[in-house]
Amino acid sequence: MGDMGEKDVYKEVNPDDVNSILKAISVEKLPKSGSVKAESNNAEAAGGEGEVKDPMSLAKHYVPKPFRRGDIITVTVVKLEKDGIMVNAGGKGDYYIPLKNLSLKPISSPEEVVKVGDKIDVYVVKERDAKGNAVLSKKKADYTEKWKELKEKQHRGETVTAKVIKAIKGGLLTDVEGIVAFLPQSQVGLKKGESLEDYVGKEFDVKILEVDSAIRRMVISRREFLREEKEKERKEALVNLKKGDIIEGTVRTIKDFGVFVDIGHGIDGFVRLSELTWGRRKKPAEVVKKGESVKVKILNVNLGSGKVSLSLRQTKPYPWDIVEEKFPVGSIVEGTVIRIHPFGAVVELDDGITGLVHISQLDTKRVNKVDDVVKIGDKITVKILNIDKENKKIRLSRRAVLEESNA
Repeated sequence: MGDMGEKDVYKEVNPDDVNSILKAISVEKLPKSGSVKAESNNAEAAGGEGEVKDPMSLAKHYVPKPFRRGDIITVTVVKLEKDGIMVNAGGKGDYYIPLKNLSLKPISSPEEVVKVGDKIDVYVVKERDAKGNAVLSKKKADYTEKWKELKEKQHRGETVTAKVIKAIKGGLLTDVEGIVAFLPQSQVGLKKGESLEDYVGKEFDVKILEVDSAIRRMVISRREFLREEKEKERKEALVNLKKGDIIEGTVRTIKDFGVFVDIGHGIDGFVRLSELTWGRRKKPAEVVKKGESVKVKILNVNLGSGKVSLSLRQTKPYPWDIVEEKFPVGSIVEGTVIRIHPFGAVVELDDGITGLVHISQLDTKRVNKVDDVVKIGDKITVKILNIDKENKKIRLSRRAVLEESNA
């Protein structure tokens, strides 16, 4: 026990615990009483000034610097040197921190990180090195703090920027604020024809999926960021849609009950059967084709559900409003037989516009049964005899067309 150094003497001493300090003073491991006595005598010789009257004042003189490996302490930058900085922890001595221990990112001079007078947090790497000096690192303190910050950002759902360092099997290694993070291939959001190597050196925004500081593991996702951005864009676009607006879209899906139209920003609007045409209901596939560009009118926007109701037919004028301009009396037009009655055939001239060819107007000769002359689906040429716009009725004649052609 005789020659134990100061380090061993104060190994268990707590600087904030007066009792432990006094206990340490009472053992023989402290400086010999002769030296203390000498100090006392010197003080007396100087007229009593500096006389040790309180054992605690002596104890404070021998309290070791409170550095423990793994601690993060605050120091003050007192000098900048070419390859590092000098800092002070509140005592008489200063400590040197080399350039390599100053920043998570590569730097060429201390000025890029600190200036004289700055108070910075440093990590105690060693309490004493071979020369008896504490080894401190701002880089490691920043590294430790950065893991906490990234964990908090994950909880808050914040976006961070990642720079791709290297492509490896299964994904990409990236730099996120000085921390190496893994971006799995499934979370990259590769487009057709792209490879992982195409992303090396690129920067982009990502979301944090996992942060585990204990094993220094962080997993990120670019695909999740893109998904959230797309959803944000979709919601903004929904808010800007106005009832009554006519916009362009692309037919994406055709169902028996209606048509889904892509109107951009990830929004699919729906056109029900009744809104496809002004006329008789048709199978959607008879009205539009997949991939076809169409104009649609916005009928309703539900911001809660994100559903948009559309109309195809309302992008065109109501047929009976322009019937006389489009089908003037006396004109010869072509139509399609859509229904047959004992008294005549109903012919569709346009969406929503139908007329009747009376059995007496079907042929130049007597007709006993309508279906002896025409069948449903037949295309026939007829003459407009009369238009009753108010009651939405048109009288047609096939016989008149035949008579004129034979004249």
